Amino acid sequence: MRIDESAAGLSCVLEGHLDTVQSQQLEGALKPRLAAVAAVTFDLQAVTYVCSAFLRVCLSVAKATGAGHFRLVGLTPPIKRVFMMAGLGGLLADDRQPGTGAVPSEEQGS
Repeated sequence: MRIDESAAGLSCVLEGHLDTVQSQQLEGALKPRLAAVAAVTFDLQAVTYVCSAFLRVCLSVAKATGAGHFRLVGLTPPIKRVFMMAGLGGLLADDRQPGTGAVPSEEQGS
């Protein structure tokens, strides 16, 4: 896990299995920083597994940052499928180019 902070916000590059322990560590690292950032991006290009605890972290961060200020990028098809099945497709950015922050609208079939 790597967390980079810039004027644009936090960029979190995550990898491997995002199980309960990893999700708690991520949440602990982000919680004190969320009030002071404009946006948060999770790059999941190297992630191979996500558990429900990670989905909860995503929802928590999305709520804390406000509409349109939280993005998930670089999802592999199996990870993207998990988010879609959980009804969280609105959090997905254009994952063809990780880090772009383009959030597809409902009309585009996100």
